[in-house]
Amino acid sequence: MCLTPPVENYAAAAQEIVSPFLQDDLFSGVVLVAKEGNVIFRRPFGLANREWAIPNTPETRFRIGSITKQFTAAAILRLTERGKLSVHDQLGQHLPDVPDSWREVTIHQLLTHTSGIPSYTNLPDFLSRISLQERTPREIMELTSGQALEFPPGDRFCYSNTGYVLLGSVVESISGQTYATFLKDEFFQPLGMVDSGYDHTSKIVERRADGYTFIGGKWRHARFIAMSLPYAAGGLYSTADDLYRWSQALMKGDVIGPAALQEMLHDHGQGYGYGWFVESIDGRRFVHHGGAINGFMGTLGLRPDDLTVIVLANLQASEVSMIAERLAQANLGLYQPRREITLGASKLNEYVGVFRLGHRCFLEISLDKNEILCAHLTGHQRLTLACSEADAFFSRTRDIEIAFSRGAEGKVSSVTLREHDVSFAGRRVDEAVRLKMEEKQPGTGEDISPDSTDLSQYVGRYRHPRMHLEVTLRGDQLSVQATGQMKSTAIFESGRRFVLEEVQAEITFEHTEKEGVWGLTLRQAGIQLRAFKLFDVSTREGLGQSC
Repeated sequence: MCLTPPVENYAAAAQEIVSPFLQDDLFSGVVLVAKEGNVIFRRPFGLANREWAIPNTPETRFRIGSITKQFTAAAILRLTERGKLSVHDQLGQHLPDVPDSWREVTIHQLLTHTSGIPSYTNLPDFLSRISLQERTPREIMELTSGQALEFPPGDRFCYSNTGYVLLGSVVESISGQTYATFLKDEFFQPLGMVDSGYDHTSKIVERRADGYTFIGGKWRHARFIAMSLPYAAGGLYSTADDLYRWSQALMKGDVIGPAALQEMLHDHGQGYGYGWFVESIDGRRFVHHGGAINGFMGTLGLRPDDLTVIVLANLQASEVSMIAERLAQANLGLYQPRREITLGASKLNEYVGVFRLGHRCFLEISLDKNEILCAHLTGHQRLTLACSEADAFFSRTRDIEIAFSRGAEGKVSSVTLREHDVSFAGRRVDEAVRLKMEEKQPGTGEDISPDSTDLSQYVGRYRHPRMHLEVTLRGDQLSVQATGQMKSTAIFESGRRFVLEEVQAEITFEHTEKEGVWGLTLRQAGIQLRAFKLFDVSTREGLGQSC
């Protein structure tokens, strides 16, 4: 039987959980864990400002992104308790100027992401243009007001930030206050949440961390965003302490009454309540919501009346969900770290080298100054590895396992890498091969050679550090499916460019005469991602190739 560790032991276990993420540059922020009303772990990590080497503290303020949605939902429910509206009201009753197709959408459907209203953050030029300009709530609505509903209201779940912008506008319309003022007067001041508020772009926010990304082994400032854009879908800042005050007040009935709270935390379908995701851990309900906004990541999760886990980060690549999940499991006695084997430097050196996983995708294995084996996959930041058994390693911070194979002479000659249940293989090559490939200029995507319309050449798996894409062909129809997303039809446009209309994206396949198709570039919501085509592990493709 697994037992919850005593407080003093839990602190050590929590520190051990977070440490690998610090080592791999995958976390910088604050962690708070509370059990039955008592804080049992509260600790800052990393720097709030890297230029002045100012450390994060428990009082550091962070942008919290979509964690904001539960505050918006609570504002709506407080107004329902006052008889000002019902969650079954139609949107047109409170915002008469919305498009006709939106008028019959209910408040409930907005709260549960079942409205069918397109999310403005999915627009192709959101990051490159839209997010750089300040906008009023009405102007944000107008970004998608001319688009058709994605599905009949109530038909299915599709996360929509536009829906929560509309809810914020409903709060303003009914209360006669701005969204920011309503939250301040109704929640922040009464609950003593003095470190929380709406993060206006021009506002000086004391003790707020700077947001960063970590790209190519270097820390960089996060992309700018005009803070009027997130609005009621993601515009707040807070601290771990304030979010804990909020969660305690919410559970005690100091925010909304029992009936409203039950509706908020109830799974209304698709694992979502009102501003919370709802699931089960060890047979008991666990509610949570994450937040991601330029340079910041966060998550707030709780098992009502029992457990609260808060992880806030000022690093865009932070694995806050994985950290929070392990912290919760450890508190419940359910977390068991993987068994590790210690190997000496001479043994680890046998694995050092470069392995080719695709025409332009390489896995570089190295030994750092502390004699720790590290893996650097093309387009990925370096990860430290732990040994699980002979010739087998894993990442403590990613869902990655690496198995090495040896040739007839007993030397390591090839590798199989498994990531998110997808496996791909490669053979050891000379370092010069990787350097030569890196010197090549990326394809322009304008190759219109005679075989560009031969769809079979595009079929295969493509890898980006944050996702896999699988391209399949059925008859004469090409389809693309990214990790965790629906399969989308790829419609030929020109050259090697295809449009994915269902997800408002465009894909350009990268090609050279010698290598054939070696990668693709995905453009969606203002983001451009390059993914590398992988050799087919089922046929051991590439294991006999050198260049």
